Amino acid sequence: MELYRTQMMAVPAILMLCLMAAAQEETAKLPPGDAAKGKSLVESSGCLNCHRIGDKGSRTGPDLSGIGDRRTPDRLKQSIVAPDEEVLPENRYVRVVLKDGSTVMGRLLNHDALSVQLIDTKEQLRSFETTKIREYTILQKGLMPPQTKLSAQDVNDIVNYLSSLKEQQ
Repeated sequence: MELYRTQMMAVPAILMLCLMAAAQEETAKLPPGDAAKGKSLVESSGCLNCHRIGDKGSRTGPDLSGIGDRRTPDRLKQSIVAPDEEVLPENRYVRVVLKDGSTVMGRLLNHDALSVQLIDTKEQLRSFETTKIREYTILQKGLMPPQTKLSAQDVNDIVNYLSSLKEQQ
C-alpha cells in the first residue's frame, strides 16, 4: 500500500515537471525580437484599424488581448505572414446581399434559421432577418492582407510583443 501511495504522489510531480518543460520549450520557440519595437509596429502599421488590444483599436477583426495565451509564437508568425492559412470560424467574414440589392460585409457573430448577426466595418452591430436576405456567403479567406512590407525582424518583434499579451488574472 505504501508503494502505491508513493507512486501516486509521484504522478503530480512528474506532470508538473512535464508542464514546466513544455512551457520552457514554448518560450524557447520565441524568435529573437524586441517586444517594445513590436508594440510600436502594431500601433503604427494600422493593425489597430481592425484588431483590438485592451481598450485600444477596432472590434471588426479578432481581439488580440491575451493572444499570447492562445497562440504559439509559430502560429502568431504564420498568421502575420500568411493570414489566410488559418481563419478560425469566429473570425470569418460574411457578405450579405439583401433583397433590395444592397450588400453588407462584416465579421460574423451569429447566424441561425431566423437571422444573421454581424459587426460591420464601422463597428456597428447589424442583424438581418433571413426573409430579407437574397444571398448570404461566409467568406473562406480573412480580410487581413499578408504583411509583405514588414521585414523578417519586424515580424519577429511583433511576434514577441503579441506573445507577451497574456490574460489578466
